[in-house]
Amino acid sequence: MFFAVSVFLLGIFAFYFNQDRDMKAGIKMSELSFMDEVSITQRKAGVHKWTLNSDRATFISDNDVRLHGVKIDFPERGLVLTSDTGMYQMATKNLSVEGNIKAAAKDYDIVAKKLIWDSEKQEITSDNKVNIVGKRFNVVGDKLEATADKAKLLNNVKAIFYGK
Repeated sequence: MFFAVSVFLLGIFAFYFNQDRDMKAGIKMSELSFMDEVSITQRKAGVHKWTLNSDRATFISDNDVRLHGVKIDFPERGLVLTSDTGMYQMATKNLSVEGNIKAAAKDYDIVAKKLIWDSEKQEITSDNKVNIVGKRFNVVGDKLEATADKAKLLNNVKAIFYGK
């Protein structure tokens, strides 16, 4: 009798776990689905690289996500970027932000209308006016190309340096 009950219970468990395994949980995002108060943190080798916060993420298509009220914190660099909106492409992992962009660091601020992050090249570009304002300088250019190591302002660059 003990053997029969054990086989019966084993059969029920096997049936239950087999049924559970066949059911695939997933979230189906349709056009204009959204999530509020999104926060994404990237860590590499246990080190906090950046955190992206957005008031709302709206799924425009399977690939495009519109972000509203964007804030990106880069703790290693001491830089916080804010903008009104952004567009994230899930396939390429590229991000463009626009509208009242301000990147604030300890010694300078970057003000721009639109910035584009190319994930593959690890590069930030802008074909719009970019202004870098420090305590002792103000530099403006019509185009930006920047990597982790250097930033170049191009086209109609104007710089003002303030003395002591």
